[in-house]
Amino acid sequence: MNIYSAPMLISGVLCSVLAIVTLTFRRRENINQAFSLIALALAIDSFSFFAWFQFGTAEHVDTWIRVTFTVGFLVPTTLILFFFAFTGYDKDLDAKVLGISVRSFRNITLPMMVVFMILALFTRLLIRASEAPEHIWDTEFGPVGVVVYPLFTSIFVYLFTMAFKSYKNSDDGPQKGFILLLSIGTLVWLVIGYAGAVFATPAREIYWPITYFGITTMVVFYFVAIVNYQSDQVHELNLNLERKVDERTRHLRETQAQLIQSEKMAALGHLVAGVAHEMNTPVGAIYSTQGTLESATVKLQDTLENEHGIVSGESSKVSRILNAISGATEVIRVSSERISGIVKRLKLFAQLDEAELQSVDFNECIENTVAMFEVHLKPGILVRKEFAELPAVTCYPAMINQLCFQLLRNANRAIEESGEIVLRTEVCGDEIRFGVADDGRGIAAEDLGRVFDPGFTGWELNVGTGLGLAICYQVAREHEGRIEVESGVGEGSRFMLVIPQI
Repeated sequence: MNIYSAPMLISGVLCSVLAIVTLTFRRRENINQAFSLIALALAIDSFSFFAWFQFGTAEHVDTWIRVTFTVGFLVPTTLILFFFAFTGYDKDLDAKVLGISVRSFRNITLPMMVVFMILALFTRLLIRASEAPEHIWDTEFGPVGVVVYPLFTSIFVYLFTMAFKSYKNSDDGPQKGFILLLSIGTLVWLVIGYAGAVFATPAREIYWPITYFGITTMVVFYFVAIVNYQSDQVHELNLNLERKVDERTRHLRETQAQLIQSEKMAALGHLVAGVAHEMNTPVGAIYSTQGTLESATVKLQDTLENEHGIVSGESSKVSRILNAISGATEVIRVSSERISGIVKRLKLFAQLDEAELQSVDFNECIENTVAMFEVHLKPGILVRKEFAELPAVTCYPAMINQLCFQLLRNANRAIEESGEIVLRTEVCGDEIRFGVADDGRGIAAEDLGRVFDPGFTGWELNVGTGLGLAICYQVAREHEGRIEVESGVGEGSRFMLVIPQI
């Protein structure tokens, strides 16, 4: 076998194998299809030149050169398609590179390759053999052939510019590495090919092995780049799958928290209804008794003065008795009013009769919850209110009360002995904001990302269920808003509910 034809045979076999392997695996990928086309074109080109060098003779150089050069134009044609595929411009044909739209470049260059193939096969305008060839490579360019190299140089400049723009505009690391590796592979081929043309001129038979060594190197670059890129794609798909699993898990947790909230709200409603029902009768009796005692005391005093002539001021004993009765009556009245207030606040807190969306005074909702929570406050904690004047807010009052209660309870727990809880409401654009800030122990930075997860608790064992902030998160979501948190260890915490102003 001709030693100079060996690289051509190796190149043809390698390109054929890689074309088949690439097309067999992931054949639906555009880049795989484009690579298989160029690898197949390079294989045909390599085999045709191998046959020419192995079996050709000087007498038939004209026939061989026409066939091989005609086949050779398949390579730049498929290379153009390959560049379109790996840069992504096959899907963005209206984009411009060097002031020329990609669509126009494709529509000009591909027909031009067909014209060159016809010229190479049927005329002497592109190539021609020497009149008395001594060797099989005794060929030269025709009048049109002299423009091929400058023209191809322009084409490659356009393609590399297209690759550079795609590399620059891409935010995907694997994609940028992919484009860079493919561009380097093409550049290596061109450098080796032109170096062979320059340095192998005295021994032209060496030029062809050098050229096909460059082709083999380029194809290996392409194949490695594609395998590496698609491995990165598989890795990215796995990461996306993990993210989807995490999202599904979070959704399930949110649904679970929402169900728990609904159950707790329902249970609270039943509890308050039972308490209110049970308390109504004794409270009514106490009110009635208080009224009776007050009326009886007045009548007793009148009877003593009018019928018995006993003036209360004259007898210290009678005066003490009447004062005791009046004092007891006042205690009963104050206690009755307090119990009535408690029942009223319980109803306002749970909104048993108001389960639908309502337009309410947001500040009043907070005030009612604070009044309910006062009994739980530690002795050394001061609650400071900084309420802005708010328009009527459309919301679920029971849910807002529940959120406020949970945030107050957390703030109360976070302050160990004495401190301050600040409640603030404000209007910011088309949003209503409600903040609860404390100067307690704060939350560690590594825990901030999961404070709203059901089951998470920053308290010691057996304190809380870990659902309080999850419920707050759901309340915010139910109002198409959000809840934000700022905290640091030893710096206190600040929770902010933000809901749209409807």
